[in-house]
Amino acid sequence: MYSEQQQSYFKHALLALGVTLLMQGCTSFREQTSAPQVASTDVAAITATPADLSGDDLSQPDEIATSPEQPVTPVDLWQRLREGFALTDEAVSAQQLPASVALQRDWYLRNPSYLETVFARAKPFIFYVTEQLDQAGLPLELALLPIVESTYDPLAYSHSHAVGLWQFIPSTAKSLGLRRDRWYDGRRDVIYSTQAAITYLEQLNKRFKGDWLLALAAYNSGQGYVGKSIKRNRRAGKKTDFWSISLPRETRNYVPQLLALAELVRDPERYKLTLPEMPNQPYFEVVEISSQIDLGNVIELTDIELTEFTRLNPAYRRSLTPPQGTHSLLLPVGTAGPLRELLANTDPKSWVPHTEYAVASGDTLSEIAARFDIPTSWLRDRNNLKSDRLQIGQVLLIPHAAGNSNYLDQAASTIEEPTYYNVQPGDSLWTIARKFNTSIKRLRETNKLSSNILQVNDRLVVGSKAVDPSSSEHVRKLSYKVRRGDSLSLIASRFDIAIADITRWNKISRSALLQPGQKLTLFINALKI
Repeated sequence: MYSEQQQSYFKHALLALGVTLLMQGCTSFREQTSAPQVASTDVAAITATPADLSGDDLSQPDEIATSPEQPVTPVDLWQRLREGFALTDEAVSAQQLPASVALQRDWYLRNPSYLETVFARAKPFIFYVTEQLDQAGLPLELALLPIVESTYDPLAYSHSHAVGLWQFIPSTAKSLGLRRDRWYDGRRDVIYSTQAAITYLEQLNKRFKGDWLLALAAYNSGQGYVGKSIKRNRRAGKKTDFWSISLPRETRNYVPQLLALAELVRDPERYKLTLPEMPNQPYFEVVEISSQIDLGNVIELTDIELTEFTRLNPAYRRSLTPPQGTHSLLLPVGTAGPLRELLANTDPKSWVPHTEYAVASGDTLSEIAARFDIPTSWLRDRNNLKSDRLQIGQVLLIPHAAGNSNYLDQAASTIEEPTYYNVQPGDSLWTIARKFNTSIKRLRETNKLSSNILQVNDRLVVGSKAVDPSSSEHVRKLSYKVRRGDSLSLIASRFDIAIADITRWNKISRSALLQPGQKLTLFINALKI
């Protein structure tokens, strides 16, 4: 037990400690109330608070008012673009437009349906493109560049074999690391093609010493062409800016088209133009897939419209994602939950349906892979094979798409409307093929005939009717320039269309001789190119 003297000492010590802590607490409270942490977006509501609390004139409103404010994020994407415009000076843009830019601007204003179409096509992608450009510190007029390049159509295809939103030709795509194989075309992948476009634009801007108009000209016609034109002007003592050098007609119009679009977005009220609503928020979310998956099952699982899925994921050329590597699927915001749950809770081997194949005498792994149109390495991986040696009777799992047709076939089903013919007495496959300008082989394949024998009143598919491209999500009208050595057969094979369709679209006979430079109109299934 403590003595009374000790107890008295402890009481006085505790009392002193309590007073000290109380004074420290008051000091701390004064410090907190004299310098509150406030959000700069609500300065008006908070500046009166310190004086109300303390009764002192701390001049807090002046201190807060002079502090830098955090930028307010625009809720409208058009406003965000305007704030990031950097290609031209606003005063020059409004009052002193170059004649070629004014000409393009006036064309847009005379064709409001065109603007309506391209802005609608841009809606799923333009936020993502803007976000990436913004992060890279590039002028935000470039978010409008895919309108000029492809009308913001990820399935766009040109006669020069340029593909996708950013219209990369094969050689440029390869130099930028965009992969293209039987499974996948990176030029159509919105994520990777946009990253590649930003890299390429940065390279061109650096190549032309920060002159964005020259960089854009080079994006269209090639940096070699622009570089040579600059050198010619320099030798002649002429100016070397975009407006002064010699350029192809297409390029001469290309940059003004972009600048004219930017001018309309910058000041739509000036031109009595109503821009469509364009929220400054994501349209899609990205799901990473680490193993192969059946895209048809993804569509069914997420309950997304087929056309919407193919619009967001046009890079996939088959109904399965590639067998190796990690790939991205884009899904409208709020729809990815069921897919994420599947990926988290199921065995990846169940993501692709499969059949069982018993190895027969003489089979090799490569022959089996070729028979089922799959890579040998994929077949080896799926069956955990350490070598290519097989045993007779060994059961292999052969992955395939679900159902009798894949989702690409369904997506393309609106491309053609079949033309039917009822077999008449005296008809043969030869006479019918001749009558409808097709081949016996095509008639047999289309109608799944096991022989040439026909029955009267049999109904045969003998051709197809071209559908107006505007009525089909995946059909694209292409103006094709005939090359030396081309034939109807070669062109039909290249674009996976029928000779009869080419002749009908262009009103030429099957025996017509094609001339180099001749223009042909083709309607192609962009998903299969």
